[in-house]
Amino acid sequence: MNRKLTDIELYAVCEVIASCMGLHFPVERWAILDRNLASAAREFGFQNMGGFIQWLLSATLNKEQMEILAAHLTISETYFWREPQVFTALTDFILPELIRSKGKEKVEELATKSRLSGRERSIRIWSAGCSTGEEPYSIAIALHKTIKKIEDWNITILATDINPKALDKAEHGIYSTWSFRNSPSWLKSSYFHHKEDRQYEIIPEIKKMVTFTCLSLVEMSALSNASTMDIIFCRNVLMYFTNEWVNKISQNLFNSLSEEGWLIVSSCELSSNLFPQFTPVNFPGAVLYRKGKNGSVHSSPSISYETERIQPLSAEASAKVDLTPSTFTRHSLVAYAPKLQQRSGEGGSSTLHQPPTNVKPPEESITDKLFAIRLLADQGFLSESLSLCNKTIASDKLAPGLYFMRASILQEMGKSSEAIASLRQGIYINPDNVMGHFILGNLFIRMGNTKNSKRSFKNVLDLLNGSEDDDILPDSEGLSVKYIREIIHANMQTQQRNEKRNPYQT
Repeated sequence: MNRKLTDIELYAVCEVIASCMGLHFPVERWAILDRNLASAAREFGFQNMGGFIQWLLSATLNKEQMEILAAHLTISETYFWREPQVFTALTDFILPELIRSKGKEKVEELATKSRLSGRERSIRIWSAGCSTGEEPYSIAIALHKTIKKIEDWNITILATDINPKALDKAEHGIYSTWSFRNSPSWLKSSYFHHKEDRQYEIIPEIKKMVTFTCLSLVEMSALSNASTMDIIFCRNVLMYFTNEWVNKISQNLFNSLSEEGWLIVSSCELSSNLFPQFTPVNFPGAVLYRKGKNGSVHSSPSISYETERIQPLSAEASAKVDLTPSTFTRHSLVAYAPKLQQRSGEGGSSTLHQPPTNVKPPEESITDKLFAIRLLADQGFLSESLSLCNKTIASDKLAPGLYFMRASILQEMGKSSEAIASLRQGIYINPDNVMGHFILGNLFIRMGNTKNSKRSFKNVLDLLNGSEDDDILPDSEGLSVKYIREIIHANMQTQQRNEKRNPYQT
């Protein structure tokens, strides 16, 4: 059972997994796949890997067998209130607007149907790829905090995942302190009962708001009434699927949303190429996608100037924008919004709003500058975002984050060599930036530069020496030290196999 699979076997297994489950395992993750398949073989009752692989390649897997396999192939890496800026956007902007909209619709209905009940006001949210439940329970908590008389609403939170073992834990609703890393202190104290052995159980009022179902995103047709979702969370999920399935799933998510519904993905999955049919809407520290009639965003929802809601730029508007770094504080981002609106008066009429002339703009920070640069990049204006990034670097040469942002833009533009140069500049300024070395190592792998990828990954491991496995790395979207170490060791094992096969590679 301990024998390693050959590259030919791993390639064949990857083809089967992609075909029946839509999951994608690139070469750099083959070492992890090898280990996980050995674990799956034991659960399926096989005594040796050869027999298991032969069966896997020839059998037609039923739903139960695919669920068992999925439990070993997918990673449950999540925690409560992950990416807090997203939940701030949800509680401060999106839900209040949705509640106003639903309330207005109900008044109009009551005018013609006097016997309607307030209980018919509904909000439907879907947490796709919910893992062990931290995300959907966080959504339920956000709703509970935001809606004063939540008992007057018909709330549906559907949570789905392909991993039945993760769902089993989610349905029990009992978590260790590890699930509360980086979450606000009030969340655990207000919505959980403390049990023995540092375990915490979600309170029944929140638990009953969520319905868990074992379902893969490749099976979305199995959902009934899927086209009425107001909000869909699909974070850190699409990265595991093949490109073909990502495109299909993106369209299915669009079809599953109601008009003006919201799609929420993780910050590392933001891409104008992945979601061309959606319109990106920028909030402080977060970018969310919105569906509108005919794929556009309406101007009717009224969000105040303080929310910094930025409408998508047209090519014409982009050409007229002053790209000097001094124009890009968050306070002055209104320069980018041709239709930025503010609710005025009780009637809710909208007027073009300009920044108050008597307010002094705050001093620019690196976060503000990065926010403005990402605003352009997220909406597909890569050349403009690169130009702004270069100009900002010229005025602030010692900010490593700017160099890492520039590398990300260059990488998306297909300019790998220039991206590497920018990463190296950022690392020169801050040699202890773990994620800078890690991204550089991954970029070298894609270019086939084994020697330099090894050097970059060794730098990461050296910097992590002494760190606890449970520590969360800064600027990593919640990735743990243990996860990064596993990825690096898997990459190195793959490289060693490739070197044995081709000793003359770079």
